[in-house]
Amino acid sequence: MKLTRINAGILVVFSPLCLLTNLSFAQGVEVQKTVTEEQEIAQLKRQLIMLNKQLKQQQQAINHIARQVLTKEANLKSGDVNQKPVASRGASIQRQPVAKTPVNTGAQTVSSQSSTKKKAPDRGRSTEDVLQEAHNVFDRPLTVETSFTYSYYSRKDLVLRGFLALDAIFLGNLNLDRIRSNTIQMDLVTRYSATERWQFEMNIPVMYRWNQYDSVGEGNSSQRYETAETDGGEIGDMSVAAYYRLVKEGSGWPDLVWNVRVKAPTGKHPFGIPLASSPTANLTYPTEIATGSGVWGISTGFSIAKTYDPAIVFFNLNYGWSLPGEFGDLSGLEGNSPGEIDLGDYIDYSVGLAFAVSEKMSLGMSFNQRFYSKTKQRTQGFAWEDIPRSDTNTATLGIGATLALSDSLSMVTNIGAGLTEDSPDYQVSLRFPYRF
Repeated sequence: MKLTRINAGILVVFSPLCLLTNLSFAQGVEVQKTVTEEQEIAQLKRQLIMLNKQLKQQQQAINHIARQVLTKEANLKSGDVNQKPVASRGASIQRQPVAKTPVNTGAQTVSSQSSTKKKAPDRGRSTEDVLQEAHNVFDRPLTVETSFTYSYYSRKDLVLRGFLALDAIFLGNLNLDRIRSNTIQMDLVTRYSATERWQFEMNIPVMYRWNQYDSVGEGNSSQRYETAETDGGEIGDMSVAAYYRLVKEGSGWPDLVWNVRVKAPTGKHPFGIPLASSPTANLTYPTEIATGSGVWGISTGFSIAKTYDPAIVFFNLNYGWSLPGEFGDLSGLEGNSPGEIDLGDYIDYSVGLAFAVSEKMSLGMSFNQRFYSKTKQRTQGFAWEDIPRSDTNTATLGIGATLALSDSLSMVTNIGAGLTEDSPDYQVSLRFPYRF
């Protein structure tokens, strides 16, 4: 009995002691577990920092390689492997992001700056074709272009042969003359870019023209027309030109090109062509077709172009003059009437917009206006005199589209509408530039 009580007392004393021992052991295990987790977190942070550093280095390497690729593509396009441009116009490399972490903001800034520099002067193939027609593209070393243009011109003149009596009654003949001209012209154009600033051009035109002349008054009738037709074709006036890029387009300034063109009188001139008359002498018309001016011509001017991706705005301004020429016959009537001709000067300007719809297609529109001064002639033995109604004003509104058929061949279309009586009623052109 006593032994049982002693054991019970020992059990009562030993139980709290065991409880305290178990409690302290559990607390030690929890403290050790907490220390281990903190070490793992610290190790993970160190690994994250190392990975971020490696990611920065990889992003910088990608940007460096991308810039090298853009530079080499620009050198290949310009034909100068030693050139080191800041940005390429024809290249388009899309960079895929490596990762989206808040740590690589510096690398992303470099990438966005590189994309911005490339995007400013970027031009598509089709947009360059439109730009070549109104400005200049120096990226390709050699371009050969074949173009076809059809023009229709119609003009009516009211001719009065008589006198006015009592300020209200006209006594005499009234004739309504009409001229309709159809012209098909083929141009063979070669452009050679010696450097990124110098370009040379040669143009050889060949044309065919068919004219119809109508005049009211056959048989002294006011309802019957006398009609005559004349057609023919041969080479036109050849020309050579030189272009020099004064300022290359940048982020804040446009492309500025200066040009000089010389035209040679290789076509058939209109002076001294025999004239024929209808049986009633009511209609007089030339028996041959002229394809040239007959005199040398020189012109110079500037062209400006600015890229506003995906559009390009351009403006041209030119001034030209003709050198006086001597001819054995000026009138075309029976007998010779030698003398000199001065076709006068002209000034023209054009403004337009080219908009890239896609990499292979673009749309463009332009407005062109030219003012001609009066033509002067001097018959042998007489003084210079102006030819009436020889000063003209031509204005044309054009709309066109381009399509890149291949990497080197494109098709450029244009439709122009004449806005003055001196301009063709309409004209349609089709060009095929091939770039080497």
